[in-house]
Amino acid sequence: MSTTDTAPTLETVTTTGPRHPRLRRLTKAAGVLYLTIFVVYPASTLVRSSLVVPGDAAATAANIRDNEALFRWGMAGELSIVLVEVVLAAILYTMLRPVSRSMSLAASLARVAEAVVMATGCVLTSILSLVAVSGGGYLDAFGQEQRDALALFFQEANDYVVLVWGLFFALSLVLTGWLVHRSGFLPRFAGILLGLAGLGYLVQSFGTILAPALTDTWALVVLVLAIPGELVFAVWLLAKGVNEDRWVAAADRAHRAQV
Repeated sequence: MSTTDTAPTLETVTTTGPRHPRLRRLTKAAGVLYLTIFVVYPASTLVRSSLVVPGDAAATAANIRDNEALFRWGMAGELSIVLVEVVLAAILYTMLRPVSRSMSLAASLARVAEAVVMATGCVLTSILSLVAVSGGGYLDAFGQEQRDALALFFQEANDYVVLVWGLFFALSLVLTGWLVHRSGFLPRFAGILLGLAGLGYLVQSFGTILAPALTDTWALVVLVLAIPGELVFAVWLLAKGVNEDRWVAAADRAHRAQV
């Protein structure tokens, strides 16, 4: 088979020339996507949570009805994060594949699973809350108080959906941290911080399920452990990227090992 019959890979493309522009673009794109998550997701959840009045179904339903456009923008923000997570999973897989193809695939699949659960949660909570407060059709079989109660119920149920996708996210962070630490083309400390971030999400999810009275404590654990690691990694990708020569060397070693 001639060389012209072989489809180009990232490894072959990025070794042409003195620099590796495609690899550099991928790492910067990963940094931008990560920072997008940092901005858009908290803003979206803040919009939704600001309309929820704990223990008061009537007030919550009224807030959603009176601020439907704002509520929908919050939903749109959450769903946009789902798309960002899928694209970011693919980029991180490509970037970290030279370290371990299987572990990089596992990390990316865990991130995609997180996105799927997040999207499902958005459908089963926010969209159903909107349907409940809007009423009409078959929902007229329920009284106003019942529909309001359903809207609050769906919003409170979302708190547990977050715990489920948090488990997949934690797994993704732990595996990504391990890959970054072993890579040689990204800083080891970033891998350690990502691993701690994953541990923080694990503690929050399992802690809230097992000891819900300490929910605020578990949330603090995430703030302390997760935000520094993820933010450092995102900024590093955007500002520094990977060590291109070491990445190419690792990719070449991985390619030879498969031959």
